[in-house]
Amino acid sequence: MLQEMKLEDALKKFLQGRKVLVMYDETLEADKPAFTVEPLEEMLKRNRFLVEVPAVENPDFKETVHQMAASEKLPPQEPVREEPEVVPMEINKNLTRESRGYAGFLHIRCEHCDKTKTFCTKHQLSYYGCKECGKKTDLKNLKLAFINCECGGMARYFTNETAELIELNCINCDMPVALKYNAKKKLYETIRS
Repeated sequence: MLQEMKLEDALKKFLQGRKVLVMYDETLEADKPAFTVEPLEEMLKRNRFLVEVPAVENPDFKETVHQMAASEKLPPQEPVREEPEVVPMEINKNLTRESRGYAGFLHIRCEHCDKTKTFCTKHQLSYYGCKECGKKTDLKNLKLAFINCECGGMARYFTNETAELIELNCINCDMPVALKYNAKKKLYETIRS
């Protein structure tokens, strides 16, 4: 028997060694629902995870460098700092989603006919082909949209919307959820009542 649960609970079960399945909504047309189910382990294998960690100082290396610098007779220069300056890692802008495209839940507004389409895809998309007008909309600089429904359903979308307020349907109960653009965070968030 399978039971749907929140992300945190599912991850706890997975870390305890239980088999957890992930269900993707790949519906392209409203009247033809399509879902794909696969093990969480397989889904995680396809992704790369980056975590910011503090720099670790190697005392042996530091001592060796200090001895080498002290033994050589070099002309006077700036003093060597005892504590190296730790610079946070900068994210290479060339490694962002634009180079590969976007996958997952997408809410796209056609830039030609202004019709919207909400769907899920496993494949990296760099453009959206509108079924209404047949023209392409390039997928660049999409914003994140986080849905937190009252039913407990949560989802993360990419969208090209520009309006301050938008509405997306919950993937669990299909009720509309109002979202507001947060300019500081550069993403859409659920409006709390």
